[in-house]
Amino acid sequence: MPELPEVETIVSGLRESSLRRKIKKIKVTCPVIVNPPGGLAALTGDSFTGFDRQGKYIKITTQKGLRLVVHLRMTGQLFLAKNYQPDKHVHIVIEFAGGADTLYYRDIRKFGRWIIVPPRRDFADYIHAGTDALAIQQEELARLLKKHGAKALKVFLLDQTILAGVGNIYADEIAFSLKIDPHTPAGRIPPQKLLRAVQAVLKLGIKNKGTSVSDYITSTGARGNFQNLLNVYKQQNCRRCGAAIQKVKLAGRTTHICPRCQS
Repeated sequence: MPELPEVETIVSGLRESSLRRKIKKIKVTCPVIVNPPGGLAALTGDSFTGFDRQGKYIKITTQKGLRLVVHLRMTGQLFLAKNYQPDKHVHIVIEFAGGADTLYYRDIRKFGRWIIVPPRRDFADYIHAGTDALAIQQEELARLLKKHGAKALKVFLLDQTILAGVGNIYADEIAFSLKIDPHTPAGRIPPQKLLRAVQAVLKLGIKNKGTSVSDYITSTGARGNFQNLLNVYKQQNCRRCGAAIQKVKLAGRTTHICPRCQS
């Protein structure tokens, strides 16, 4: 967490609010988050020209040609605010000229990373992920299912080197939407059917600005709304049929299953 819909929501918000604004000042209070340490100092006087995403990774470009990869990991928050009083968990502050909202990076566990991509290197060298789950085509997914189809559906969905962007929340919801047990080998699901389910659930998450069940907030500091639509994840009872949700461990993660809808 955050997963693809949450990162997409943040990226879209930053794209609307922060492009072309001149960066006046940078403050970093936890150097371990930035690689190489001190690398963000080069942003002073520069401006952002692009915010993009691959899976759970944020790709940033600047007017002067600097490129950054930001990975929020478990508890990273990236948001704009005015008159905000940072607490001890705010580790990066980016101030813009002209009185624009300040950009804050807050991370309770400090697992997130800001990586400066060196010249003559590519984003791909620092993004260890497969094809984005919203960009993948049916033919490629079919090849992946043929190669990795023996994996349980949830294991397949969570493997970021296979398909980028799906995490625990959306994997449970995708399995529910397919009406199958997440232990089912992924290869048993027709590629077209799986692709439709994956992308429909992720797009619904984006439409509702992500899922706020823990630390996630949007680029404006607001909570998402998708937690109000979850069918099985962290539910006591299935939203569709009312059956008590079963919780099991799969791929090392707590997995939520409706024994009636997914039998």
